[in-house]
Amino acid sequence: MTNINQSLTTLGRVITQLSEGQTHGLCYRESKLTRVLQDSLGGNCITIVIATLAPTPQAAEESLYTVKFADRARRVKQNVFLNERKEVGAG
Repeated sequence: MTNINQSLTTLGRVITQLSEGQTHGLCYRESKLTRVLQDSLGGNCITIVIATLAPTPQAAEESLYTVKFADRARRVKQNVFLNERKEVGAG
């Protein structure tokens, strides 16, 4: 359980840094989750984050944190470009 919480905390920090425009010194290597998601978070791809909320009053605080996280993730700007494949030996 501690590793999951650490991974989610690290993911939150990376998302916050990316949403603020920071691209250097990101802590991808601090958890397996962010290491696996490194190319998706800061690389050349389009990433979708799905935030799930619970409609109960008991989950209001957690739902608020989820909405704030989703908002930070929404503000991450990706620089997506088309990879072109060059044919070798054609001619």
